[in-house]
Amino acid sequence: MNSIRRRIRRCAVLFGTLALASAARVALADKTDVVYLRNGDRVTCEIKNMERGRLKVSTDSMGTILIEWKDIERVTSKELYVIEQQDGRRLNGSLAETTAGDQVLLRHASGDQPLAMGEIIRIDPLKLDDMIIKRWDGSVSAGFDKTKANDDTSLSAQFDARQRAQDFALNLGGSFYSRSQDDAADSLRANFGAIYRALLEDRWYWAGLGSVERNDELGIDLRTLGGAGYGRYLVQTGRTLWSVTGGAVVVNEQRAGDEAAETSIEAMLNTDYEFFTYDTPKTSLSTSLTIFPSLTEGGRVRADLNAALRKELITDLFFELSVYYSWDNEPPEEGEKTDYGLVTGLGYTF
Repeated sequence: MNSIRRRIRRCAVLFGTLALASAARVALADKTDVVYLRNGDRVTCEIKNMERGRLKVSTDSMGTILIEWKDIERVTSKELYVIEQQDGRRLNGSLAETTAGDQVLLRHASGDQPLAMGEIIRIDPLKLDDMIIKRWDGSVSAGFDKTKANDDTSLSAQFDARQRAQDFALNLGGSFYSRSQDDAADSLRANFGAIYRALLEDRWYWAGLGSVERNDELGIDLRTLGGAGYGRYLVQTGRTLWSVTGGAVVVNEQRAGDEAAETSIEAMLNTDYEFFTYDTPKTSLSTSLTIFPSLTEGGRVRADLNAALRKELITDLFFELSVYYSWDNEPPEEGEKTDYGLVTGLGYTF
């Protein structure tokens, strides 16, 4: 009986050793993609994705690294990817071997198709479960200021998160700004919003959006908004994104001093612009302007403007300077027509 037990243990150890060795070989086999750099070096890796001018790869010896797209001469991989170009075209295929520089040779069912690297703005692995959200990118930041003269204290926090798949893009964002001082009433400004874009051909998209907001300066205790629109990316490159969207939204407002909430329908006109560079120090500039002409309250127009400038201090840690401005030509009786502020803070990207 003891000899049988020893044999079983030996078989189990042998089986476990073989399983670990097989897993190790599979893990090593995954690193079969090759990135050729302009300086003559090459990196054997697993390509994760490319966006905003940087290629993300996983290596055995260096872990996960980011390589600037402008420093890459060509890439090869047997895996399937979705490649998006500046003109909005999205193509599927593998990255075939080529000796030509500054181009990717896309291999698909119709044959080999050379693509200029400068025209490629995004590369993502082609997944059967592409609609499942697996990868988020974004940032969080916070700031605190205190003035002794009038005991003025302000606290701010912001976050944004984004996810892009083959056929859609999802953006979430929120901000919080609180101010208190001895000679004035406390003020709170907070909002959370989301926009979903269903991507179409030639950079067009359908958009669904929603938000929740409070703004004491404008006399709004609670404003909820939901609607849809149609838009287009006017420019999308490795450094720049510029989009415009138009649509309609349903707005429900609980105004300060009023017991009943009011519901209205508004048109929505929006433009977003982003610029980012990864030269040291890494810098990004984002602006968003949205105008809401009311369709049910004659003559009323609202507008929101937000802008943020970020500069990286050390890896993933940045300094942020942001500006917000809100305007309402017919605010509630207890509110002001405008609300604006300048906010500084430190943040972290993920």
